[in-house]
Amino acid sequence: MAGVSPAVSLAWAGGTLGSSTLLGALGLVVLFYLTEYLGLSPGVAGTLIFLSRLWDIGAALWVGQWSDRSRSRFGRRAPFLFAGGPVCALAYVALFAAPALEGLALQAWVLLALLLWASGYSLFVVPYLAVPAEITDLPQQRTTMMAYRVVFVTAAGLNVAVLGPLLIDAFGKGRGGYLGMALVQAAIVLAAMWQCAAVVARTPVVESASGGASAGGSLAQVRAVLGYRPFAVYLLVKLCQLTAAASTSAALLYLARYVLGRDESFLVRFGTLQMAGTLLSLPLWTWLGRRHGKREVYLGAGVLYALVSLSWLPASAAEAGWVTDLRLLAIGVGATGLLVMGFALLPDIMAAHTRERGAALEGTMGALYSVVEKGTAALGPLIGGVVLEMSGFVSSAGKALPPAQPPAAITAIVALAAVVPTAFNLLGSLALTRLRLDDSPATGPDRTARGQRPA
Repeated sequence: MAGVSPAVSLAWAGGTLGSSTLLGALGLVVLFYLTEYLGLSPGVAGTLIFLSRLWDIGAALWVGQWSDRSRSRFGRRAPFLFAGGPVCALAYVALFAAPALEGLALQAWVLLALLLWASGYSLFVVPYLAVPAEITDLPQQRTTMMAYRVVFVTAAGLNVAVLGPLLIDAFGKGRGGYLGMALVQAAIVLAAMWQCAAVVARTPVVESASGGASAGGSLAQVRAVLGYRPFAVYLLVKLCQLTAAASTSAALLYLARYVLGRDESFLVRFGTLQMAGTLLSLPLWTWLGRRHGKREVYLGAGVLYALVSLSWLPASAAEAGWVTDLRLLAIGVGATGLLVMGFALLPDIMAAHTRERGAALEGTMGALYSVVEKGTAALGPLIGGVVLEMSGFVSSAGKALPPAQPPAAITAIVALAAVVPTAFNLLGSLALTRLRLDDSPATGPDRTARGQRPA
């Protein structure tokens, strides 16, 4: 059994500060920025985001299978990690630097920036997800790596939800404020991705199976991993849970402005309390996973998050501040359980597939996971944009004060924050009951194999 040092685990996890900043901004900020500051209709904005994710499906599969087959003195994955950093940073700035265009010209600029955003994200994230299964054989260590990753996912949430609004204010608010925010955050994205790439390039891999070239062509590799039942079930679970999270994120700023009577500074409160919930509950979730099994704890976290989402139904501007704070803290607790257990299962499933099928297809599996992750990140804005458009939502672009919304729009915003996430989280928990990985430690307490002593 081979493992890596805590420093390597921490450096790898730090890469997600960059990728999760992009994913968080896409879900939390981009739709709001496109409708409230660029003046695009919600339906058009949501469609543009969704179209960029369709492009990303092909890009993710191509990058995953290319990285499975690649060979270099820096390893299979590191060159892709190095390349993804500057592409992501450039795309982040380009979107928020949209010039004073209108109509189709503005839509074309936004779509091109989003396509570049999707391409850079795939270049980094797809090979990034394959790294833990390659550098350690120890399931306990993979759980620890994913716990570290959750810390950096939370830090990325703070980068978007707390630092973002502060930077927008510091750079003068409006479109100029968003551009200033993008410049600073793009530098953070690039630094996080490149330090991760540098460490991965120096870390030896565990050679446990042949590379992707032995598994046939591109479609054969996709069929091979989708035909592996534990992975197929896992993707279904993540599809449900990530759709729930994307709907919440797409609705949050609209909920803050038009239901709770707040402005973008609400994100600071949201990010701070969510991080508090993460830091307070992270040791508990990690211990529960080791004690009771990752799948069982993952299921419980899904039910908890569904109940917390449902609590948005009675929210209003008259709601006591402590009630809102308690809800935001609980969101952090529930999200942490989903992230730790969900992240920890993926490399276990990758390793089990390699052990059972004899072909190392971590890149292809990471690509399909990335397709689901980014597809749902786009599905949230698409659903949100279409629902708001149908409800008669009135954009505040060009207006001094936020306009009054029709009752149907308020109902739509609350439904996006409460009803949709609850339903999808419960569906995900139901699907999770079908996950079986009996011949590996992935779904049970962290032991090397059933009936064997821990390494």
